[in-house]
Amino acid sequence: MCGEWSTEMTTRHGRVGSTPDVRGRLAIFHGSSVGAEEALGLEDSAITFDLLMRHGVKAVNLMAAGVGPTSLKARGAHAPQQLRQLGFDALHLCDPDFCNEASMAYGARPVASAFLATANDAVALAGTEAMHILDLQSKDLLAHCAGFPGEAVAVLQQLTPGTSLQDVPATLLLDAGLRAGSLKQCGYGLAGVVTQVDPTGLELSKLGYSM
Repeated sequence: MCGEWSTEMTTRHGRVGSTPDVRGRLAIFHGSSVGAEEALGLEDSAITFDLLMRHGVKAVNLMAAGVGPTSLKARGAHAPQQLRQLGFDALHLCDPDFCNEASMAYGARPVASAFLATANDAVALAGTEAMHILDLQSKDLLAHCAGFPGEAVAVLQQLTPGTSLQDVPATLLLDAGLRAGSLKQCGYGLAGVVTQVDPTGLELSKLGYSM
């Protein structure tokens, strides 16, 4: 029921949906505009997403208190973008428990859309279990690296070497600033690029390969 914290699932972040105990409440509101006495006196149903935002509660506090995505959704964070507003970011998805809970609460694609928004997000998620949980492919990460060749290289270096360009459009490589030299640095020679990316002759030339 919305406004109540169910007690049906347990993760490393604590019992999902459980009512925060004394220490949990103090952790949630530590450093916010809600003092300790007020925090301890709040009705459980009053601890909503709007209240957390209004009083400056941050992700670090919620994590310390064991409050995860399912609990926050029950408190009124009905979209994963609202987790971002609290300060959760792609690095939090590197924790498989947190990522799986977020995916179960909101769906894999909405979570991916909310948390994969920048080149830095792509670097954070590359090579992690979050890619499997959220059904992310290499091309999804590289699409967010347009204009950021350093980050694009970092993404490829964290993926399975030699095979992670499969079905990546050449336009994504070009937009990300990847060229023959940087691709070689990541373990991809001409043969690998041709086999996996299937670029046109013009695209190969733009990538820096001479036939």
